[in-house]
Amino acid sequence: MVVVKKEVRIHIVGIARRIFTRNGFRKTTMEEIASASKKGKSSIYYYFKSKEEIFQAVVEYEAGVLKERLRRVIRKSDTPTDRLKAYILFRLHYVRTLENFYAALNEESLSHLGFILDIRRNFEIEEQRLVSTILEEGMEQGAFQLSSSKIGAIAISTMMKGLELPLLLSKAHRTDREELMEDLIRVLFYGILKR
Repeated sequence: MVVVKKEVRIHIVGIARRIFTRNGFRKTTMEEIASASKKGKSSIYYYFKSKEEIFQAVVEYEAGVLKERLRRVIRKSDTPTDRLKAYILFRLHYVRTLENFYAALNEESLSHLGFILDIRRNFEIEEQRLVSTILEEGMEQGAFQLSSSKIGAIAISTMMKGLELPLLLSKAHRTDREELMEDLIRVLFYGILKR
């Protein structure tokens, strides 16, 4: 019975994920989720107490997908420099494709949901820990010159947040956007001072 309940919850989360992506949190209704799941509304309430609880499950699912894909991308890179580049490119591109997780990170209208602040805080902590680890390894190998990997990680993760919106709003062609990201990486790695 427990296995069946878990499978049904996973099915509902998958359906709800598509509906939340299309309509957003506010415009999505339990009726839509029930109808798309081919279940009665009362059945949905058996598995989830509220629309907020379903949205939380959707966002947590997308956060898990993000973490796993990020780990795979970083593992493919051999050097700390390549890992940091891979992280930056992944972070600027891929997070936006997980629309519900991205909304949870960025939309102020969702701040009233209790779990949102925890998700934002946890993502920030994990992101800074990951970048700090890459920076520490690069410092040990002589690739990066920093006095503190933690301060460097805060600076980089803050920069990533600040760059999301301009890149998202950019109407540039994909090739132009990739060149823009390469320029951003060059500025991060080498600064703007002429050497």
